[in-house]
Parts: sequence; structure tokens; C-alpha cells
Amino acid sequence: MADEEALEPLILKKKLKGADGGHGGAWKVAYADFVTAMMAFFLLLWLLNATTSDQKAGLSHYFQPKTVTSGDESGSGGLLGGLAVGAIGNLRSAGSPPTVTIPIPATGGPKDRKGKAEAALTSDEPNPDSTNFEARKREEEAFQKAQADLRLAVEQNNELSEFQDSLLIDETPEGLRIQLIDQERATMFKPGSATFTPYFKALLQIVTRIVTRFPNPVSISGHTDSAPHPPDAPYTNWELSGDRANSARRTMVGAGLPEKRIANVVGRADTEHLFPKEPNAPSNRRISILLVRMADTKKAKTGAGAQNSEGR
Repeated sequence: MADEEALEPLILKKKLKGADGGHGGAWKVAYADFVTAMMAFFLLLWLLNATTSDQKAGLSHYFQPKTVTSGDESGSGGLLGGLAVGAIGNLRSAGSPPTVTIPIPATGGPKDRKGKAEAALTSDEPNPDSTNFEARKREEEAFQKAQADLRLAVEQNNELSEFQDSLLIDETPEGLRIQLIDQERATMFKPGSATFTPYFKALLQIVTRIVTRFPNPVSISGHTDSAPHPPDAPYTNWELSGDRANSARRTMVGAGLPEKRIANVVGRADTEHLFPKEPNAPSNRRISILLVRMADTKKAKTGAGAQNSEGR
């Protein structure tokens, strides 16, 4: 009996998890969502800064929803007809009805403006901005292919690989410009003449084979340095640059370029130096071959045709 009284009761304590509170794992999920959202935000800012306006327009066109319905069944049948409210030139999906966007005057009430907007956006005429963008996009891809083909053709030619520095290719607002540049160690023409040296004639023939693959009009211009001629000399840089441009034209036609593709042949003498600060530099002596942009050519022809029709 005394032993039983000596035994003390056994008490078990069970500690509940989370009883202290404030140290759970839910905050980690919220923090991870926040970090992900911030990463996406900064990635968006970087993309907006790294892309050009044409690339943004292409992305906008790519993500436009496509539909085969018409009328009021989709957004294309509403007031804006599938277009975003913004600058002229925003593109629509290929499945939407063709429209044209025109400025809407601010006169009249809301109903008048709504009626004019609907009339403008439901026109059957094609969107000129969309058509021009697609044409320029295809032309840019063609120009990039031409550059790659030209450089590869010269690199693969063992005899001409050392003349890669004599070939300068760049894009201008007028089109793709290919320039054959004279150098001290590798002259393009015999001094004071319009006769090509064999190496540069072969280089021009390679350029012609690439240029012939594309339908663009070709403009050829000749350039000289500012080396002085005798004051009474009948043959100046103007005649020399013109004769060299014509020599390039004859070589290109002989290499397969159709005569009708040649838009013009111009001698510019020493008026457009490649290195203006070094007027006598050999690199100023060059032949420039321009693949003229087709979109600009069509626009010029359309404008000329409209002027002629008005004149008649």
C-alpha cells in the first residue's frame, strides 16, 4: 500500500504543430508567385525595348484571333471590326473582312461619329498598310537571303576568297546595295580606264548570278575618287564613272541579267565618297549595284499613272 502511494501519476503532453502560428509554408507560395510575376514583367520590358516597330506589328498580327464568321457573331462585326483603337496600321487577322481605316472628323454627335466609323471600317477595299507590311516583310527576307548567298558564293570560290573585303553589302531605304570596292592591293579597273581586271570581272559575274534570282529592278552607279585631272582634259571623273558603270552593265548583261531589269546606269564621279574625309582613298572608287525595293517601285508607278490620267 505504501508503494502504491509512492507512485506519482504519469502525465503525457502532446505538442500540436502550428500551435505557435506564423511559421507555416503558405508565404513561400505567395512569394514564388510574386517573383515569377516580376520576372515576367521585366522580360516584357526587355522585349519591348529590344524589338523594332515592324517586329511589334508582326507579333500583333500573329496573335490576332482568326475567325471564319462574319456579322455580329464576332468582334469583326462590331464598331471597330476587329481592329484595336490605336495608330493607323494596326493589323487584323486574315479571316476578318477586308477594311480600310480613314480619319474620322470630330464634328457631329456620337451617333453621327458611330455611323461614319462603321461606314469606314466595313469598306470592301483592302487595307493598304497591311498589304505594304506583308510585301516589305517578304522583301526583307529575300534581301537577307541574297546577302547570305553572295557571301557564301565568294567564300567558296578559292580564287576570290581573298577579295571578300572588296564586297560591301548593306540595306538602304531604297533597297539592297551591293558595292564592289577598289583597293590598293587589288585594283578593280586598269588605271584611268573602264576595263575590269579579271578578278573583279569574275566577282561581278558571281554577284550577277545572285541578283538574277530576284525580280527587283537594278540600278548601277559608278564612283571615282577625287584625283585631279588636267584643267583642260576632255575626259574627267564624270566620263570615267559613267563609262565604268556602263562597263559593269555590259558585264552583268553578259552574265545573264535581263536588259529590261536595269532601271538606270549613272556616273556620279566623286560626288558621293564612301570615305568623305579621305577623298583620294582607293575605296572611293567603286561600282554600286542597287536592288530597288519592289514596293517603292510599284508606288512610284501608281503615282505616275495617276498623274498621267489627271493630265489627260
